[in-house]
Amino acid sequence: MLLALGAPAARAQAPSWPEVALPAQAQSYGVGQQLGMNGLPMRLTGFATEAAPEQTAAWFRRTLGQPLVENRLGRKQILGRAEGGYYLTVQIEPGSDGRGSRGMVAVTQLPGAPQPQTRETIAHWRRLLPAGTQVTSHLQAQDNGRFATHLVALNRHGEQLNAQRLGAALREQGYALERSISTDSAQTAAGLPEQAAGLTLLFRGPGKEAMATITRDAQGQTSIVLLTSVQLELLP
Repeated sequence: MLLALGAPAARAQAPSWPEVALPAQAQSYGVGQQLGMNGLPMRLTGFATEAAPEQTAAWFRRTLGQPLVENRLGRKQILGRAEGGYYLTVQIEPGSDGRGSRGMVAVTQLPGAPQPQTRETIAHWRRLLPAGTQVTSHLQAQDNGRFATHLVALNRHGEQLNAQRLGAALREQGYALERSISTDSAQTAAGLPEQAAGLTLLFRGPGKEAMATITRDAQGQTSIVLLTSVQLELLP
């Protein structure tokens, strides 16, 4: 990930990231482990297990801690909770062959205390993204002179269409696409069967950065995770 710059001593004193344990026998693969954003780093881990989705969800309910927020969108179960300065998200769904389950774990470091966004803001993002998009989480935070947002959304459109619509929305906000990375290679490198197609997009503008991870599963459902970070003095 893109690490915040600082002295080595300061980095050594930084609090450790919370660990999200995976069920026994689960296979894992890193997604964007070397990516992130100044002021709002994020770590993504994909997993696959032979346990059924309900068993997998029950395991995470026991181990993630409380309070726990749960949502269900189509075949996907979403569990989330705040832990200190981090937000933990687990997405679980049936395996591509109808057996077992697979999912994604996201650990996001949020500066300051995250605050839920208004319905108007969520409706605004739904208009910017392809038709039928459901926004499952949208948080904002301020710290050290920066304003950060964290968006999670789901729809049934392909990753390329989502990337086009998201890129157009960010260009209007002064961002330019800097790099596009396929996440498929992470699964191949880990020796796992192909579970999902995906893209990681890095954007940059004057005093601002953004990272979007777009992952489409075998059932045709796409997850979008967008992180942005802007210097406060640049906000209107």
